[in-house]
Amino acid sequence: MNEKTLVLIKPDAVAKGLTGNIISDLDNLGLKMIGLKLVKVTDELAKAHYLEHKERPFFNDLILHITGKLHNNAPVIAIVYEGESAIEKIRKLAGSTNPEKAELKSLRGKYGRIHSETKCLETVIHSSDSAESAKREIALWFAQDELIK
Repeated sequence: MNEKTLVLIKPDAVAKGLTGNIISDLDNLGLKMIGLKLVKVTDELAKAHYLEHKERPFFNDLILHITGKLHNNAPVIAIVYEGESAIEKIRKLAGSTNPEKAELKSLRGKYGRIHSETKCLETVIHSSDSAESAKREIALWFAQDELIK
């Protein structure tokens, strides 16, 4: 099934200079990149993105992380990919959200960690978990005319 999905290369990965490696691994999946931009994430965008986690105890930590406040105000690289089973392929490459449990060949297994001081799960990447989430998230991060048809 041909689908679109959002990928965010998070501030922890940007701050560590891992963006080239991550984009290279994503490109190896054979999907088409149809949108890419560097974003200084506002609190408003972060809260809208993580809306489903609003009542969870870790919500504020998610906001601090994605806005770069835990990583020298580093930005996010937002990418939209399109292709056959794009969501499944990217989520498999990303690996478990807990870097300590992620497969070693996954992005989170290779580059993620749990920060010893902040206890932040530095997961290096976000990827949409369903077609519905992808549609909502892409609309948050990209105007329609920013995507290549």
